[in-house]
Amino acid sequence: MDRAVNVAAPGQAFKVPPAVFALLRTAERSIPVLILLAAWEAVTRAGMVQLFLLPPLSQVLVRFYADTIDGTIPHHIIETSVTALSGYFLAAAAGVIIGAAMAISRPIRYMVEPLVSLAFPIPKISFMPIFILWFGLDTLPKVLMVAFNCVIPITSATYLGARSIDKYILWSARSLGTQPGRLFWKIVMPAAAPQVISGLQIALPQALIIGIVTEMLTGGDGLGSYMIRAVRFSDSETAFAGILAMLVTGLVYMQIATVIRRRVLRWHAEAAAG
Repeated sequence: MDRAVNVAAPGQAFKVPPAVFALLRTAERSIPVLILLAAWEAVTRAGMVQLFLLPPLSQVLVRFYADTIDGTIPHHIIETSVTALSGYFLAAAAGVIIGAAMAISRPIRYMVEPLVSLAFPIPKISFMPIFILWFGLDTLPKVLMVAFNCVIPITSATYLGARSIDKYILWSARSLGTQPGRLFWKIVMPAAAPQVISGLQIALPQALIIGIVTEMLTGGDGLGSYMIRAVRFSDSETAFAGILAMLVTGLVYMQIATVIRRRVLRWHAEAAAG
């Protein structure tokens, strides 16, 4: 669907308001999802699968509504969000600083780049038993596991963004006596901002995923624990309600991240491109 829609009429032109256009675009993109949900309901109602393995969507929605009204799902979403976002912000702070330092300092790059390259392909959730051994079963190992998983993509994105800056700009700033701290905040970070924010957006859903997986492994509260307890008691409706809650939470996270990106980069060329 085109971004601008004009409906021509004799002697006049009518332009679809942006809000209406956005609504139409959302409806258009929702068609495949609606088809999938309708097929889910039809298959289960037709008895083509065991209801224990795949309950009807309508029953899942009823359970989701009931557990939302009584506060169960909101409580677990908050617990998961605290874990995921705590680790995420810790990784964001560390990753941006380390990535920018790698870009502007050769000794730091020499020391850190091999470690980042080594850690990038490793399934970092496999370190969870070590984190449990070191930090116990409380919230701390979950937060650190999220941070450990998210810091690598953020560091890489920041490093690549900062390295893409024209070297003559940095040389000119240094020759004019710009202090390292001012160089970092006034030149390096604004120029690298699009790629840094892309790294942060990539890491955000990873934070949610890892947070939920750690809850499944360690127990306590949160969406992961909510789902794994349902599975242990053969309550498939609740397990799928947890998946639905996870989906809604992830969509909200990504929508907020998109809005923040647009606001932070409103001066950038990509904002003008729409």
